Amino acid sequence: MTSSFKEFNFSETISKAIEDVGYETPTAIQAEVIPHILQGSDVIAKAQTGTGKTAAFGLPSLELLSNNPKKTILILTPTRELALQVCSEMVLFSKHMGVLPSCVYGGEALFNQLKRLRRDSRVIVGTPGRLLDLFKSGHLTHFKPETVVLDEADEMLNMGFLEDIREIFSYLPQERQTLLFSATLSKEIRGISSRFLKDPVSCDQTTDERHEDIEQLHYLIPDRQRESALIQLLQYHNPTKAIVFCNTKRQVEDLAEQLKQSGFGTLQLHGDMTQTDRQRSINGFKKAPRKILVATDVAGRGINVTDVTHVINLELPFSPECYTHRIGRTGRMGNKGTAITLVTQKQQYMLKRFLKTKMSNIHLSQLPSPEDVKNIMKKNFTEKLHEEYIHQDAEEILALMKEGNQIEDITLKLISHAWRSKAQPTNRFVVSPSPGESSGGNSRGGRSRNRNFDNNSGSGNRKFRGSRSGSGNGSGSRSRSGNSGYSGKSGYSGKSGSSGSSGNRGRGR
Repeated sequence: MTSSFKEFNFSETISKAIEDVGYETPTAIQAEVIPHILQGSDVIAKAQTGTGKTAAFGLPSLELLSNNPKKTILILTPTRELALQVCSEMVLFSKHMGVLPSCVYGGEALFNQLKRLRRDSRVIVGTPGRLLDLFKSGHLTHFKPETVVLDEADEMLNMGFLEDIREIFSYLPQERQTLLFSATLSKEIRGISSRFLKDPVSCDQTTDERHEDIEQLHYLIPDRQRESALIQLLQYHNPTKAIVFCNTKRQVEDLAEQLKQSGFGTLQLHGDMTQTDRQRSINGFKKAPRKILVATDVAGRGINVTDVTHVINLELPFSPECYTHRIGRTGRMGNKGTAITLVTQKQQYMLKRFLKTKMSNIHLSQLPSPEDVKNIMKKNFTEKLHEEYIHQDAEEILALMKEGNQIEDITLKLISHAWRSKAQPTNRFVVSPSPGESSGGNSRGGRSRNRNFDNNSGSGNRKFRGSRSGSGNGSGSRSRSGNSGYSGKSGYSGKSGSSGSSGNRGRGR
């Protein structure tokens, strides 16, 4: 296996782009496919999402283009999200070549896309429907790509694009290099290959479909309790970033709303959303440190997020191939992931079909008990609390919580600290701000309210109580802290808002 991209002898422009994106060692599919593409062979490759497929066909295709400036490239993808993702990667790969790839897809004004094509049409990435419209309308009359890529071909067939693909190929030159990438190689895919590819080299990097980097869990759940079971599992597994797949758009909308009402940070993604709203959801999911995205299969294609920790199937998808695509959203680029599927008793016969597809590391599990959920939530909470910068007087409380003491004992200890604080004003039980953190700057009009701490003469010292007091500056302004010190829901907080200060007459910073 090739151990370095340097072994491919790419040109200086491509090598510089590889260095810019930080690639060092090729993935298995890249190592196998790139030499064949550089030799000009047609290729049919079986590879899962998240294995570096775009670089596998993008880098060598651009290398061939750099040797022949008149060469052009066409890349077909099943969805606009995947088209945008692939195009953005091609932009990175070609940044030192003076080439600007264009992306065409439905849902965006045609005028804008034609403007981009007039600027540079050497590399075009698009969806079948929009590409066919452009060919039929004559906008791509002079576009004769020497390299054609079918990315996620199985998904294009599942979405009913077979006739569009056939018609698009009728506009393409007979002498071309065709590259087909798919997560599965069904009879239909092999039919496409035999029709449009010439003596293709076959590459397979999905030997047993075991997904070694993905822990696969199936939970048997009671009928009509999917949503409650899902919430229970979210509380138990505590995912950092999760995609929840639904089979219908209605399920996406209903579930997203229910999760929001249950306190989860949730975004939704489905085909009826406008392109602007879909992109907003994808960007929000990428940037948020913790988030849940509820999506349909079609909309979920092309979500290029490498730090997804969990994929959850609200119910079994319609086919093993769809299952493969879904769980490929986690465990990407060498990261570990968890795939969870909710299955009712009536659906166990469908599960057997999945087990026959060599997914032999799937585990059958029972839902965690309410006590299990409670204990794991308490454990997660105390561990998170322990990481915060907390006043030394709180350490004893943390120790009690970590030791599993009853809430009554912890409450008594809190009361004890509160009384001690009342008797000794200089020794408050507080959650202190982090070193260097300002205690002010968050008040509005000089008024602030501290819901769980008292201000003491505007000095910034706070004690554990639930009352309000003046700031002590004679102006009658009050101090407001936006974050509580301790509450039954959120526990301790390591931050506070403005505590007020002496001499600050009704003005916040």
